[in-house]
Amino acid sequence: MQPSRRALVPLIAATYLLVVSPTHGADACQQLVWQDEFDTALDESRWSVVEGDGCEIGLCGWGNNEQQRYDQSAVRVVDGNLVIHVKDITQTESKFRSGKIVTAGKFAKRFGRFEARIKLPSGRGLWPAFWLLPEDPQHSWPLEGEIDILEWVGNDPHRVIGAAHFGEVWPDNVHYSETLLVPINWSDDYHEFAVEWREGEISWWIDGRRHGTMRPEHIAPHSWVFNDKPFYIVMNVAVGGTLGGLIQSDDLPAEMLVDWVRVFDVDCDVSR
Repeated sequence: MQPSRRALVPLIAATYLLVVSPTHGADACQQLVWQDEFDTALDESRWSVVEGDGCEIGLCGWGNNEQQRYDQSAVRVVDGNLVIHVKDITQTESKFRSGKIVTAGKFAKRFGRFEARIKLPSGRGLWPAFWLLPEDPQHSWPLEGEIDILEWVGNDPHRVIGAAHFGEVWPDNVHYSETLLVPINWSDDYHEFAVEWREGEISWWIDGRRHGTMRPEHIAPHSWVFNDKPFYIVMNVAVGGTLGGLIQSDDLPAEMLVDWVRVFDVDCDVSR
């Protein structure tokens, strides 16, 4: 069963920052192992398009009371960008149409730097995300973990979230969250969002600077489940739901643009 991306769960930690402190260069000790520059059409050898509203797998609203139906027609490649298009389709049973793509069964990796250059959409109730899930899970979500590289909501436009989910099955699941709070409009331009995932450490990055780090001691007494298996990539725009909140149809249509997605090996321990 496709796991829920987020539920209303206990929060282990949160960090709110007004300024991001620079650290080592984002290109340190890296070897490119996978990429999509979105030069032409969507590459079906790299991505699969998810369709539906979750009811098809017994998870209506994708476990978060989301209001969109994912559809192939909402995903396209235009002028060197992946475009996920969100629109109001009030004449159908599902009021909003959006897009979701995954690399499940086509690419997954354990450890590394996962990054994307993204122009976020603008719109109240929108909930775009760039995140990772375990390949071939043998247990219910979130027993094998989830890593959220980027989450953003149009109803709180100055805040960018990085998170990890773990713990017991719902409703005893928990998450650790790192939040960057900066008084800018994140939808005005492209930004580079990344996570560096090493054994015993996950760190979140925006525009080449680290804004948060999680290690086993930060989530104790919960078990660290992020060393065991490769994760695949997910990109989508949800509408409404437990995090997206109140939707304003007047803000639609809207688009998330993705210039590229790249994955690197991270082969050395850098200064913290």
